[in-house]
Amino acid sequence: MVGVNVKIKIKSKIMRHYLKAIIISATALYLAYSLVPTINIGQDPKNILLLIGGIFLISQIINPIFSLVLLPINHLTFGLVMFVLNIALIFALLNYLPGFEINPYNFPGANVAGIIMPPANFDKITTIILVAAIITLFQKILHIIFE
Repeated sequence: MVGVNVKIKIKSKIMRHYLKAIIISATALYLAYSLVPTINIGQDPKNILLLIGGIFLISQIINPIFSLVLLPINHLTFGLVMFVLNIALIFALLNYLPGFEINPYNFPGANVAGIIMPPANFDKITTIILVAAIITLFQKILHIIFE
């Protein structure tokens, strides 16, 4: 009876971990979608699930494998492997998801608490890199907060 109770606790802990990872992935995608208005997910609701699922798979399965295999490079680049994997995921999903597109973005500039950010024009590739950077940054921050 004690063994069954331990198995249930372990499964519960694993499920909570994966549920947190899915929520973190969805939140990071939502924040990127909110900050970059030229992201178009399309009309199909499957696109949202595939985007969240792709980000979840990258963060939970592929990134640990690549981080282990590329350990010296990962340490030298301060963990930028996740960023590169997110860029590759977005490029792949742009080709395979109908209706999902990221268009060029014209940042109008901002003044936040006295810090002036000048206007900038991003073409399509730099907008994809910006979206991947936002997703990676918020995933790392939310992972630190909730883990």
